[in-house]
Amino acid sequence: MITNTTDEKLQEVIEDIRKYNIAINDHQPIDLFTDGLCENPGAMHIGLFARQGSSCLFTRHMFVGHGTCNEAEYIAVKAGLCILQALYPEPKVPVNVHCDSQLVTKQVNGLWKTSGKMQTYCAFLRKLRHAYPYELKKIPRDQNEMADSLAQKYILKNSGRCMTIEQGRFNVLKQVPATVKRADTYNAVTSQEFREYLSRNNLNGDLRQLLQFAADGRKEEAIALSQSIRAKAEAILKSAPKTNDLVAQWVANTVNLVQRSVDQIVESLQNGDALNVHYIAEELAGEESGESEFYLSQVGILREGHHAESFASDGFGADEEF
Repeated sequence: MITNTTDEKLQEVIEDIRKYNIAINDHQPIDLFTDGLCENPGAMHIGLFARQGSSCLFTRHMFVGHGTCNEAEYIAVKAGLCILQALYPEPKVPVNVHCDSQLVTKQVNGLWKTSGKMQTYCAFLRKLRHAYPYELKKIPRDQNEMADSLAQKYILKNSGRCMTIEQGRFNVLKQVPATVKRADTYNAVTSQEFREYLSRNNLNGDLRQLLQFAADGRKEEAIALSQSIRAKAEAILKSAPKTNDLVAQWVANTVNLVQRSVDQIVESLQNGDALNVHYIAEELAGEESGESEFYLSQVGILREGHHAESFASDGFGADEEF
């Protein structure tokens, strides 16, 4: 029975994750990684990452109200297990929960005493263990990077390419969680089907052609191609295999950035601003902004330097300061 706002939100999350319909097998354990953090003055965020072998079952960031760090850690374990139980009520394989909170693991495993609100959370998790068997393990923080990054609320807003475009210029977010940039994380949360899809469907060739048209002064062709790129980006987003919410956010953010970048290029072409086109090209292919492997799969080919050399004839060399 739903008793409070957090439980209502949890039910919404469960229904949202159901749409990905990720099946499990009967021969590999399920691993759930959880983490909770608390802002000052007390907004709690949790990160959840569940996998079976190399298959990602779900990822999730949730704001869960106001409280303490210990409470957030407890809520993360509770929420993750409730999601698993709802999705896979009879998994027929061991369920291992990994948490970097010593207090939560010690209390739930009966090694430390509990009191106050922690006692209520602990009692719930102990009771749940009888209906839905699981093992709760303490792990070092550096082995819990995925859940830790997901608990940081900005990861879902900025993963994929940590930039926004403001007033015609790029605003780069420098504080990029290391997890977002690592290839092993990309492989952990994407499926083989998804990666193969991207190898067949991506935007880098079209973007390179667009920049070449711009460099050659073929304005009308560049504008026509930009319209095609916008439509193709939208089609890639709609047709990508369903994986999980984090990957869906990566796709949406990257496609959105590419579309907005194309619009910026068209505007620059119409205004005769070759310098701005060059600037956008450099930012799309730049190395310093902490882009993810997913972003590189779409636009990484621009790094080959072809576009930078093309603009040199216009008086805007690759070493120009902007």
